[in-house]
Amino acid sequence: MERGVRRAPVGGAAGARRASRRHEGFMTDERPSGLGRIISLLAAAALLVLASACQPDRPLDGEGGAKRRPLRFSHGYWVGYFPLSIAEEKGFFDQQGVDVELVFNTDLYGMISDFTAGKVDGLPWTMDVVVRVLAKEPDVRVVLYSGQTAGADVIMARPGIEAVADLKGKKIAAKTGAMGEMLVGEMLERHGLALDDVTLVNTRETDVASHLLNDTVQAGHTWEPYVTQVAKAGAKALFSSKETPGLFADFTLFRGAVVRERPDEIRAFLRAWFQAVDYWKAHPEEGNEIIARALKIPVGDISTEGYELFTLEEVRRRFAPGVDPTWLMPLVSKHVDFLIQDGQLGRRPDIKEVFDSSFLPPAVSP
Repeated sequence: MERGVRRAPVGGAAGARRASRRHEGFMTDERPSGLGRIISLLAAAALLVLASACQPDRPLDGEGGAKRRPLRFSHGYWVGYFPLSIAEEKGFFDQQGVDVELVFNTDLYGMISDFTAGKVDGLPWTMDVVVRVLAKEPDVRVVLYSGQTAGADVIMARPGIEAVADLKGKKIAAKTGAMGEMLVGEMLERHGLALDDVTLVNTRETDVASHLLNDTVQAGHTWEPYVTQVAKAGAKALFSSKETPGLFADFTLFRGAVVRERPDEIRAFLRAWFQAVDYWKAHPEEGNEIIARALKIPVGDISTEGYELFTLEEVRRRFAPGVDPTWLMPLVSKHVDFLIQDGQLGRRPDIKEVFDSSFLPPAVSP
Protein backbone atom coordinates (compact mmCIF):
# COMPACT_ATOMS: atom_id res chain seq x y z
CA MET A 1 0.00 0.00 0.00
CA GLU A 2 1.30 3.42 -0.95
CA ARG A 3 1.92 5.88 1.85
CA GLY A 4 -1.03 8.21 2.33
CA VAL A 5 -3.35 6.18 0.10
CA ARG A 6 -6.34 4.42 1.70
CA ARG A 7 -7.61 1.45 -0.30
CA ALA A 8 -11.04 -0.10 0.22
CA PRO A 9 -11.42 -3.90 0.12
CA VAL A 10 -12.43 -5.36 -3.26
CA GLY A 11 -16.18 -5.26 -3.81
CA GLY A 12 -16.92 -2.10 -1.82
CA ALA A 13 -19.00 -2.35 1.37
CA ALA A 14 -20.14 -5.90 0.67
CA GLY A 15 -16.56 -6.97 0.10
CA ALA A 16 -15.57 -5.32 3.36
CA ARG A 17 -18.17 -7.36 5.25
CA ARG A 18 -16.99 -10.57 3.56
CA ALA A 19 -13.38 -9.76 4.45
CA SER A 20 -14.25 -9.39 8.12
CA ARG A 21 -16.15 -12.69 8.16
CA ARG A 22 -13.14 -14.95 7.72
CA HIS A 23 -14.69 -17.48 10.16
CA GLU A 24 -18.43 -17.94 10.02
CA GLY A 25 -20.04 -16.61 13.17
CA PHE A 26 -16.81 -14.89 14.42
CA MET A 27 -15.36 -11.46 13.70
CA THR A 28 -18.44 -10.46 11.77
CA ASP A 29 -20.13 -7.15 11.20
CA GLU A 30 -23.43 -8.92 10.44
CA ARG A 31 -25.64 -10.74 12.92
CA PRO A 32 -26.09 -14.40 11.90
CA SER A 33 -29.69 -15.52 12.08
CA GLY A 34 -31.50 -18.82 12.44
CA LEU A 35 -29.29 -21.87 11.88
CA GLY A 36 -26.19 -19.70 11.57
CA ARG A 37 -26.67 -18.33 15.09
CA ILE A 38 -27.10 -21.85 16.52
CA ILE A 39 -23.96 -23.09 14.75
CA SER A 40 -22.04 -20.09 16.08
CA LEU A 41 -23.11 -20.74 19.68
CA LEU A 42 -22.28 -24.44 19.43
CA ALA A 43 -18.85 -23.66 18.01
CA ALA A 44 -18.12 -21.15 20.78
CA ALA A 45 -19.22 -23.60 23.46
CA ALA A 46 -17.02 -26.32 22.01
CA LEU A 47 -14.00 -24.04 22.06
CA LEU A 48 -14.66 -23.07 25.68
CA VAL A 49 -14.89 -26.72 26.71
CA LEU A 50 -11.60 -27.50 24.97
CA ALA A 51 -9.90 -24.48 26.52
CA SER A 52 -11.04 -25.32 30.04
CA ALA A 53 -9.98 -28.94 29.63
CA CYS A 54 -6.44 -27.79 28.90
CA GLN A 55 -6.22 -25.58 32.00
CA PRO A 56 -5.06 -27.06 35.34
CA ASP A 57 -7.44 -26.72 38.27
CA ARG A 58 -6.33 -23.99 40.70
CA PRO A 59 -8.22 -21.93 43.24
CA LEU A 60 -8.85 -18.35 42.32
CA ASP A 61 -9.67 -16.35 45.39
CA GLY A 62 -9.60 -12.81 44.11
CA GLU A 63 -12.37 -10.61 42.79
CA GLY A 64 -13.45 -11.62 39.30
CA GLY A 65 -11.39 -14.83 39.45
CA ALA A 66 -8.03 -13.04 39.70
CA LYS A 67 -5.55 -14.38 42.22
CA ARG A 68 -5.17 -12.11 45.23
CA ARG A 69 -1.87 -10.44 45.96
CA PRO A 70 -0.11 -11.69 49.12
CA LEU A 71 -0.65 -10.16 52.51
CA ARG A 72 2.34 -7.86 52.95
CA PHE A 73 3.55 -7.93 56.54
CA SER A 74 6.46 -5.94 57.94
CA HIS A 75 9.04 -7.23 60.42
CA GLY A 76 12.56 -6.52 61.68
CA TYR A 77 15.29 -7.31 64.21
CA TRP A 78 13.32 -8.01 67.37
CA VAL A 79 12.78 -11.28 69.22
CA GLY A 80 9.03 -10.70 69.27
CA TYR A 81 8.95 -10.89 65.46
CA PHE A 82 11.21 -13.93 65.02
CA PRO A 83 8.41 -16.54 64.77
CA LEU A 84 7.54 -15.02 61.39
CA SER A 85 10.80 -16.36 59.93
CA ILE A 86 9.98 -19.83 61.24
CA ALA A 87 6.46 -19.69 59.80
CA GLU A 88 7.88 -18.80 56.39
CA GLU A 89 10.74 -21.33 56.42
CA LYS A 90 8.61 -24.25 57.66
CA GLY A 91 5.79 -23.49 55.24
CA PHE A 92 3.23 -22.80 57.96
CA PHE A 93 1.62 -19.95 56.01
CA ASP A 94 1.12 -22.26 53.03
CA GLN A 95 -0.21 -25.03 55.26
CA GLN A 96 -2.80 -22.66 56.68
CA GLY A 97 -3.82 -21.45 53.23
CA VAL A 98 -2.54 -17.88 53.18
CA ASP A 99 -0.01 -16.22 50.88
CA VAL A 100 2.21 -13.91 52.94
CA GLU A 101 5.03 -11.66 51.79
CA LEU A 102 7.29 -10.73 54.70
CA VAL A 103 8.81 -7.28 54.24
CA PHE A 104 12.01 -7.02 56.27
CA ASN A 105 13.13 -3.59 57.44
CA THR A 106 16.36 -2.97 59.33
CA ASP A 107 14.92 0.35 60.47
CA LEU A 108 12.25 -0.49 63.04
CA TYR A 109 10.77 2.99 62.80
CA GLY A 110 10.76 2.71 59.02
CA MET A 111 8.24 -0.10 59.48
CA ILE A 112 5.81 2.43 60.91
CA SER A 113 6.26 4.74 57.93
CA ASP A 114 5.63 1.86 55.52
CA PHE A 115 2.39 1.01 57.31
CA THR A 116 1.02 4.54 57.47
CA ALA A 117 1.97 5.02 53.80
CA GLY A 118 0.02 1.91 52.82
CA LYS A 119 3.06 -0.05 51.63
CA VAL A 120 2.28 -2.99 53.92
CA ASP A 121 -0.98 -4.50 55.18
CA GLY A 122 0.12 -5.50 58.66
CA LEU A 123 2.60 -4.49 61.31
CA PRO A 124 3.88 -5.82 64.65
CA TRP A 125 4.79 -3.14 67.18
CA THR A 126 4.60 -2.00 70.78
CA MET A 127 1.58 -0.39 72.38
CA ASP A 128 2.92 3.17 72.27
CA VAL A 129 3.25 2.91 68.49
CA VAL A 130 -0.17 1.26 68.14
CA VAL A 131 -1.76 4.20 69.94
CA ARG A 132 0.13 6.75 67.83
CA VAL A 133 -0.93 4.97 64.64
CA LEU A 134 -4.55 5.03 65.83
CA ALA A 135 -4.39 8.78 66.21
CA LYS A 136 -3.43 9.15 62.53
CA GLU A 137 -5.11 6.09 61.03
CA PRO A 138 -8.11 5.07 63.16
CA ASP A 139 -9.28 2.39 60.71
CA VAL A 140 -7.01 -0.39 61.98
CA ARG A 141 -7.61 -3.55 63.97
CA VAL A 142 -5.33 -5.11 66.58
CA VAL A 143 -5.81 -8.87 66.20
CA LEU A 144 -2.99 -10.28 68.33
CA TYR A 145 -1.29 -9.58 71.67
CA SER A 146 1.80 -11.64 70.89
CA GLY A 147 4.19 -11.20 73.81
CA GLN A 148 5.87 -8.92 76.28
CA THR A 149 9.31 -8.01 77.47
CA ALA A 150 10.19 -9.48 80.83
CA GLY A 151 13.67 -8.06 81.18
CA ALA A 152 14.62 -7.71 77.51
CA ASP A 153 14.39 -3.90 77.66
CA VAL A 154 17.24 -2.73 79.87
CA ILE A 155 18.64 0.57 81.10
CA MET A 156 22.41 0.14 81.13
CA ALA A 157 24.80 2.48 82.95
CA ARG A 158 28.47 3.22 82.50
CA PRO A 159 31.05 2.27 85.16
CA GLY A 160 30.83 4.69 88.06
CA ILE A 161 27.01 4.72 88.10
CA GLU A 162 26.18 2.23 90.83
CA ALA A 163 22.57 3.14 91.58
CA VAL A 164 19.66 5.03 90.04
CA ALA A 165 20.26 7.91 92.46
CA ASP A 166 23.66 8.45 90.81
CA LEU A 167 21.90 9.48 87.59
CA LYS A 168 20.73 12.82 88.96
CA GLY A 169 22.10 15.53 86.68
CA LYS A 170 23.38 12.96 84.17
CA LYS A 171 22.52 12.21 80.52
CA ILE A 172 20.34 9.21 79.65
CA ALA A 173 19.91 8.00 76.07
CA ALA A 174 16.39 6.88 75.19
CA LYS A 175 13.85 7.22 72.40
CA THR A 176 11.80 10.19 73.59
CA GLY A 177 8.06 10.07 73.27
CA ALA A 178 8.26 6.29 73.11
CA MET A 179 8.63 3.31 75.41
CA GLY A 180 12.28 4.17 76.13
CA GLU A 181 11.22 7.39 77.82
CA MET A 182 8.42 5.52 79.60
CA LEU A 183 10.88 2.98 81.01
CA VAL A 184 13.25 5.73 82.17
CA GLY A 185 10.32 7.54 83.79
CA GLU A 186 9.20 4.40 85.61
CA MET A 187 12.74 3.81 86.89
CA LEU A 188 13.21 7.36 88.12
CA GLU A 189 9.79 7.56 89.79
CA ARG A 190 10.38 4.36 91.73
CA HIS A 191 13.65 5.77 93.06
CA GLY A 192 12.43 9.22 94.04
CA LEU A 193 13.56 11.10 90.94
CA ALA A 194 11.77 12.73 88.00
CA LEU A 195 12.56 13.27 84.33
CA ASP A 196 13.45 16.89 85.17
CA ASP A 197 16.33 15.57 87.29
CA VAL A 198 18.13 14.14 84.24
CA THR A 199 18.82 15.10 80.63
CA LEU A 200 17.17 12.81 78.11
CA VAL A 201 19.10 12.40 74.86
CA ASN A 202 16.79 11.28 72.05
CA THR A 203 18.46 8.12 70.72
CA ARG A 204 17.34 5.03 68.88
CA GLU A 205 17.74 1.86 70.88
CA THR A 206 20.16 0.40 68.34
CA ASP A 207 22.49 3.41 68.72
CA VAL A 208 22.62 3.55 72.52
CA ALA A 209 25.59 1.18 72.82
CA SER A 210 27.90 3.44 70.82
CA HIS A 211 26.92 6.46 72.95
CA LEU A 212 27.62 4.54 76.15
CA LEU A 213 30.97 3.29 74.87
CA ASN A 214 31.95 6.81 73.77
CA ASP A 215 30.90 8.30 77.13
CA THR A 216 28.53 10.81 75.52
CA VAL A 217 25.80 9.57 77.90
CA GLN A 218 25.98 7.90 81.29
CA ALA A 219 23.03 5.52 80.85
CA GLY A 220 20.67 4.38 78.13
CA HIS A 221 17.77 2.13 77.15
CA THR A 222 18.56 -0.73 74.77
CA TRP A 223 18.19 -4.49 74.23
CA GLU A 224 20.16 -7.49 73.03
CA PRO A 225 22.64 -7.90 71.47
CA TYR A 226 23.63 -4.39 72.59
CA VAL A 227 23.19 -5.16 76.29
CA THR A 228 25.88 -7.83 76.05
CA GLN A 229 28.17 -5.54 74.06
CA VAL A 230 28.20 -2.76 76.65
CA ALA A 231 28.27 -5.21 79.56
CA LYS A 232 31.58 -6.55 78.21
CA ALA A 233 32.91 -2.98 78.42
CA GLY A 234 31.94 -2.73 82.10
CA ALA A 235 28.40 -1.32 81.92
CA LYS A 236 25.80 -2.64 84.35
CA ALA A 237 22.03 -3.03 84.29
CA LEU A 238 20.16 -0.58 86.52
CA PHE A 239 16.56 -1.35 85.59
CA SER A 240 14.63 -3.53 83.16
CA SER A 241 11.15 -4.32 81.89
CA LYS A 242 11.13 -7.30 84.25
CA GLU A 243 10.10 -4.76 86.89
CA THR A 244 7.20 -3.44 84.76
CA PRO A 245 5.30 -6.60 83.70
CA GLY A 246 2.93 -6.06 80.80
CA LEU A 247 3.87 -2.43 80.23
CA PHE A 248 5.95 -3.17 77.13
CA ALA A 249 4.11 -5.65 74.96
CA ASP A 250 3.94 -6.45 71.26
CA PHE A 251 0.78 -6.40 69.17
CA THR A 252 -0.15 -7.19 65.58
CA LEU A 253 -2.33 -4.78 63.67
CA PHE A 254 -3.81 -4.80 60.18
CA ARG A 255 -5.54 -2.17 58.11
CA GLY A 256 -9.28 -2.11 58.64
CA ALA A 257 -9.98 -2.54 54.92
CA VAL A 258 -7.77 -5.64 54.78
CA VAL A 259 -9.51 -7.15 57.81
CA ARG A 260 -12.94 -6.56 56.28
CA GLU A 261 -12.05 -7.80 52.80
CA ARG A 262 -9.79 -10.74 53.75
CA PRO A 263 -10.94 -12.06 57.14
CA ASP A 264 -10.17 -15.71 56.38
CA GLU A 265 -6.59 -14.81 55.49
CA ILE A 266 -6.16 -12.94 58.77
CA ARG A 267 -7.36 -16.04 60.63
CA ALA A 268 -4.97 -18.22 58.63
CA PHE A 269 -2.10 -15.81 59.36
CA LEU A 270 -2.75 -16.12 63.10
CA ARG A 271 -2.98 -19.92 62.93
CA ALA A 272 0.42 -19.98 61.24
CA TRP A 273 1.80 -17.58 63.87
CA PHE A 274 0.83 -19.83 66.78
CA GLN A 275 2.08 -22.86 64.86
CA ALA A 276 5.48 -21.15 64.59
CA VAL A 277 5.51 -20.12 68.27
CA ASP A 278 4.75 -23.68 69.36
CA TYR A 279 7.39 -25.06 67.00
CA TRP A 280 10.09 -22.71 68.31
CA LYS A 281 9.30 -23.63 71.90
CA ALA A 282 9.43 -27.34 71.05
CA HIS A 283 12.57 -27.08 68.88
CA PRO A 284 14.57 -24.08 70.18
CA GLU A 285 17.89 -24.98 68.57
CA GLU A 286 16.41 -25.60 65.12
CA GLY A 287 14.25 -22.50 65.47
CA ASN A 288 17.27 -20.36 66.30
CA GLU A 289 19.13 -21.71 63.26
CA ILE A 290 16.17 -20.94 60.99
CA ILE A 291 15.97 -17.38 62.31
CA ALA A 292 19.73 -16.85 61.99
CA ARG A 293 19.69 -17.96 58.34
CA ALA A 294 16.63 -15.91 57.49
CA LEU A 295 17.87 -12.69 59.08
CA LYS A 296 21.60 -13.29 58.41
CA ILE A 297 22.63 -12.82 62.03
CA PRO A 298 24.81 -14.99 64.31
CA VAL A 299 22.83 -17.77 65.92
CA GLY A 300 24.38 -16.79 69.25
CA ASP A 301 22.57 -13.44 69.11
CA ILE A 302 19.17 -15.16 69.19
CA SER A 303 17.61 -15.66 72.59
CA THR A 304 14.19 -15.44 74.19
CA GLU A 305 15.72 -14.61 77.56
CA GLY A 306 13.87 -11.64 78.99
CA TYR A 307 11.00 -12.04 76.54
CA GLU A 308 7.75 -13.97 76.88
CA LEU A 309 6.01 -15.25 73.75
CA PHE A 310 2.37 -15.92 74.57
CA THR A 311 0.57 -19.15 73.80
CA LEU A 312 -2.93 -19.03 72.33
CA GLU A 313 -4.48 -19.56 75.76
CA GLU A 314 -2.45 -16.70 77.25
CA VAL A 315 -3.47 -14.38 74.43
CA ARG A 316 -7.16 -15.21 74.80
CA ARG A 317 -6.95 -14.56 78.54
CA ARG A 318 -5.42 -11.13 78.02
CA PHE A 319 -8.14 -10.18 75.57
CA ALA A 320 -10.92 -11.20 78.00
CA PRO A 321 -12.48 -8.03 79.52
CA GLY A 322 -11.83 -7.72 83.23
CA VAL A 323 -11.58 -11.48 83.75
CA ASP A 324 -7.86 -11.64 84.39
CA PRO A 325 -5.39 -9.24 86.05
CA THR A 326 -3.33 -9.41 82.84
CA TRP A 327 -6.20 -7.84 80.85
CA LEU A 328 -4.60 -5.50 78.34
CA MET A 329 -6.88 -2.44 78.60
CA PRO A 330 -5.42 -0.88 81.78
CA LEU A 331 -1.97 -1.11 80.20
CA VAL A 332 -3.25 0.46 76.98
CA SER A 333 -4.76 3.32 78.98
CA LYS A 334 -1.41 3.96 80.62
CA HIS A 335 0.21 4.39 77.21
CA VAL A 336 -2.59 6.72 76.11
CA ASP A 337 -2.10 8.86 79.23
CA PHE A 338 1.64 9.07 78.57
CA LEU A 339 1.20 10.15 74.94
CA ILE A 340 -1.42 12.76 75.87
CA GLN A 341 0.85 14.22 78.54
CA ASP A 342 3.71 14.19 76.04
CA GLY A 343 1.60 16.16 73.56
CA GLN A 344 1.56 13.42 70.92
CA LEU A 345 -2.18 12.81 71.26
CA GLY A 346 -4.78 15.54 71.29
CA ARG A 347 -7.64 13.19 72.14
CA ARG A 348 -8.21 9.68 73.44
CA PRO A 349 -8.73 7.19 70.59
CA ASP A 350 -11.60 4.72 70.87
CA ILE A 351 -9.31 1.83 71.69
CA LYS A 352 -12.04 -0.63 72.71
CA GLU A 353 -13.31 -0.75 69.13
CA VAL A 354 -9.83 -1.46 67.80
CA PHE A 355 -8.87 -4.62 69.72
CA ASP A 356 -10.54 -7.61 68.08
CA SER A 357 -9.99 -11.15 69.33
CA SER A 358 -12.52 -12.71 66.93
CA PHE A 359 -9.76 -13.72 64.50
CA LEU A 360 -7.90 -15.85 67.04
CA PRO A 361 -8.04 -19.64 66.60
CA PRO A 362 -10.62 -21.40 68.80
CA ALA A 363 -9.62 -22.13 72.38
CA VAL A 364 -7.95 -25.49 72.87
CA SER A 365 -10.18 -27.94 74.73
CA PRO A 366 -8.70 -29.19 78.03
